[in-house]
Amino acid sequence: MRLAGDSGILRKEQEMWESTDKSLQEAFQDLNALMSKAKEMVMLAEKMRQKLLSGPTTQPGANDEEMGSKQEMQDWMLSVGIASPVTKESAGALYHQQLSRLLADFVKIPLEKAGGMINLIDIYCLFNRARGTELISPEDLLQACSIWEKFDVPVMLRKFNSGVMVIQNKSHTDEEVFARIKSLALKPDALKTGLSASDAAMTLGIAPAMAKEHLLTAESKGFLCRDVSADGFQFYINFFHEIDPSDLYFVKDYGIYDTWVKAALASW
Repeated sequence: MRLAGDSGILRKEQEMWESTDKSLQEAFQDLNALMSKAKEMVMLAEKMRQKLLSGPTTQPGANDEEMGSKQEMQDWMLSVGIASPVTKESAGALYHQQLSRLLADFVKIPLEKAGGMINLIDIYCLFNRARGTELISPEDLLQACSIWEKFDVPVMLRKFNSGVMVIQNKSHTDEEVFARIKSLALKPDALKTGLSASDAAMTLGIAPAMAKEHLLTAESKGFLCRDVSADGFQFYINFFHEIDPSDLYFVKDYGIYDTWVKAALASW
């Protein structure tokens, strides 16, 4: 039977709405199934994250493939997010205390990836991304980190002389970092041309901005000297304490000054 006139138009619209309604019902059924599965996956990811955090970071005999798989798993779990984020509505007066404990647990994997120290701004971005829509303010983050000293947690908030604030593991000591920087600064190339923040970052396995803060701290402790030029900051090993003021040209057969002189003569 041919469709014509007003009845034909109404019939076509009715068929279109029925088709749309059917498509929406199917879509929402798929969405509900996806949401239920997503909840199960988040719970599974949380269990796996806790297992990784409780287990040793390295195991004897672990090969590169196993370590690579672990790294991929850590990256994937960071993207999944936090299953039950602490909110002001749920925690009330204990909000910052509970947020502090949650944050101390969250930063373990990013700190491991960053070499034991990470910028506070980077943690703010990672943490808010993991919380989804339950975002926190910079003030809440700073206050939560500031009360770590009251709890028995393996991380701490640190502020450098330049004002840069970072989160670091308590086991990440300056003495260990200074020893690695000194070893790097004593290499022949570094003795001749100096040490940049990028060079230190590659050795320490951290960001150049963090490496620069370590170099400046080492300078304040007397381990390094700074040279500022159009190319930026270059740091050299400090051997001035080995020079005799009464005989500036006398070089002993040992020490850092002797190592520097030999490296300089070798380049001529």
